Amino acid sequence: MMMPDENPVEFRNCADETFFRSPADETGLQTQESHSEREILLILSGESNFTFNGKAIQCMSGDAFFINSNIPHQQGYRNINNDVTHIWIHLHPKRFFAMLYQISGRTPFRSCRSWEFSLPMLEFINARWDLALSSQQERRKELYQSIARIIIEEIRFSPGETGAPVNEQYDIVNWMKKHISLNCGRNSSMEELEKLTGYNRCYLMRKFKEQTGMTVGEYINTVRRAFVANSFNRLKQKEIAARLGFKSAAAFWLWQSRDRKKNSQ
Repeated sequence: MMMPDENPVEFRNCADETFFRSPADETGLQTQESHSEREILLILSGESNFTFNGKAIQCMSGDAFFINSNIPHQQGYRNINNDVTHIWIHLHPKRFFAMLYQISGRTPFRSCRSWEFSLPMLEFINARWDLALSSQQERRKELYQSIARIIIEEIRFSPGETGAPVNEQYDIVNWMKKHISLNCGRNSSMEELEKLTGYNRCYLMRKFKEQTGMTVGEYINTVRRAFVANSFNRLKQKEIAARLGFKSAAAFWLWQSRDRKKNSQ
């Protein structure tokens, strides 16, 4: 699979939700998520469908999706049956980073890579994104292409451990913690973690317990509690439930009740 530091991809097809005019497919909405943080999806290799604002869009190498705040988009990789390499760019208020996902339809991927960027770069990218949103579509596409080039160049020339593949020298537990925290506990079942890392769940559970002193499930609940505490006054219960990966508000309330009861004992 192509990596960003080998023969870089030229991102010709850069678009946000306004570029796709076909009607939304309501059946795909339950597999989507939305949040206030902006994200960018860069397709490095492979062909697949990407659900974006309720629309199933066929994507391939050289495509880039600019996901504006609170725009629904695909959650997870459960339906991927072939080899793909994607980079997700996350623009948080105080953090700007990228994560590479290599998914295989035949075997679990073995490379989990991440890159951290500076806050001045975050400000610059957000400013250029804002300029794109105030521009006509053709100009907007050009500005998006420039953002994709800048990020890929930054990844290519960023040295250090953050670009290392998952192996015995790489801190797999730190990667798991970052993945769980980033996703607020969603897509963090042992089945998902096995698929994402390529390691057996028994090995992952043992390493996680050794290094953190808690189980993966306990850490997920810790992340969930922190999110609930920070979101209580600004998000509805239904929105919190969706962000945490619960199928309904009732399922979230049941978890919260059991968690409070367990912690009070």
